[in-house]
Amino acid sequence: MIYIISKLLTFFFLPPGIFIIALLLGAYFSKGYKKTLLFFATLFYLFSNSYFSYYILSPLEKPFKKEIKTENKVDKIVILGGGNIKDSPNLPLRNDAFKRVIYGIMLSNSTNIPIIFTGGGNNKNYKESDSFIETVKELEKNLNIQIDYKVESKSLNTYENAKYTKKLLEKEGIKNPSVYLVTSAYHMRRAVMIFENFGFKVIPKATDFKAEKKDFSFLKILPNIGAFYNSYLALHEYIGFFKDYLLSRT
Repeated sequence: MIYIISKLLTFFFLPPGIFIIALLLGAYFSKGYKKTLLFFATLFYLFSNSYFSYYILSPLEKPFKKEIKTENKVDKIVILGGGNIKDSPNLPLRNDAFKRVIYGIMLSNSTNIPIIFTGGGNNKNYKESDSFIETVKELEKNLNIQIDYKVESKSLNTYENAKYTKKLLEKEGIKNPSVYLVTSAYHMRRAVMIFENFGFKVIPKATDFKAEKKDFSFLKILPNIGAFYNSYLALHEYIGFFKDYLLSRT
């Protein structure tokens, strides 16, 4: 009973529930914008619903849930950046980026293939690549391991990840690179498309899966911020995929 009450209180007093209630109240008392407010309340609810967010995010991740066997003829493991936290006293990579790095290191350890971490970010004073280096040093020190890696620190997005990684490999004399590409599962489809357009042979190695099918229950139909975030990720990828597809055809 206490659990149910806490869930209901969360719905009524925390985002996104409180915003949906505000929109519904606005629709109830409004004279001229009732339909508009109801529309946005419905839209907000859908994107904050665990079942809806699963069905729009799952198609992005599903192709990569089956583990792909490792291959011998691979030049590098390319790990895409995913954000950092400047003032963090330890492990400064954001959650998505940290999972990518850990998985990439595990893959490197099992295959003896060196890593390229690609990510600069918008903060010129503290780049994603700086966070990666700090994280690697922490892992090497505390886990007593050695990690073979290089960093690419100019890129601001996935397109530039591919562009500058290609240039880095060309300096090493690798013209037609074959790589294990490590990124979050929701981002993999678009990342593969971009890297292949730059001439990479890509073997996807996805991690950081987020789409989770839930058994039905009354409480799980309540809106929650986690579902809203997953819906945001899915929409961001669909829009980005469409944009990058058009750019690749121009």
